[in-house]
Amino acid sequence: MNRSLLAALLCLALAVPALAQDDRLDELSFDEGVSLKDEALPYFAIGVGPVVSFSFPNLDALNVRATELGLAELKTPFIQAGVELFTAVGIVPNVRIGFSWITGSRSSEASIAVGTDTVNRTMEYSLGSRTVHIDYAWVPFRGFSVIPGAGFGWATQTISTYQAPSGIAWDALKDPATPAPSTVFTEMRRSALSVVPRLNIEYAVAPWVALRAQAAYTLQVSDSDWEMNRTAVVTGVPENIKATAFSAQLGLFIGLFN
Repeated sequence: MNRSLLAALLCLALAVPALAQDDRLDELSFDEGVSLKDEALPYFAIGVGPVVSFSFPNLDALNVRATELGLAELKTPFIQAGVELFTAVGIVPNVRIGFSWITGSRSSEASIAVGTDTVNRTMEYSLGSRTVHIDYAWVPFRGFSVIPGAGFGWATQTISTYQAPSGIAWDALKDPATPAPSTVFTEMRRSALSVVPRLNIEYAVAPWVALRAQAAYTLQVSDSDWEMNRTAVVTGVPENIKATAFSAQLGLFIGLFN
């Protein structure tokens, strides 16, 4: 009798929780109208690192000048190297600001006969820029960002031409106004303002390292006069010697990335 009573109580104890769970299952709703909300991943980044740009400016007028000087033509791509830093703007989602500073040069040189002397002659074209950037980031999946943007920059262009004999005695260097024979140096320089639309593809290989591939177009919108040796204004310089150019860039950044 006691064993039968204990068995009945045990069955009842097991049955009550099961019944209670079945009753609560009826309260659950599986309406098809309820769906999960897809949300874009937020963007956050703060970084700094080296960049290398390969640009393709118009060098036709410069190469005409190089040929007149007995030099080989300058070649593209024009390689510029520098640094960029950027940070996300917390109050505006997915927007970041940054600053870059890059510079580079191309040159052509040769040994040229000048009268009875042979001199080493060089023409060098230098191009540098400082640019403030505003970008907007779209993050299709974690660590990968598509970032279009625009930059507003200040560029400097420098055309240097110089030559000298292969060797000069110290006594010949007495006065800059009367240099050694066959020694010449001229430097033409100007500054320019530009607008730089660009598209960045960036991937964070780790929370603290990101890689970049970029395509950009620098459009020169305003410029100053050309000055020679920082004293004389040069007129008649061909109009197509500009900072305007398409460029491709690679970058490596250290910082914090989502």
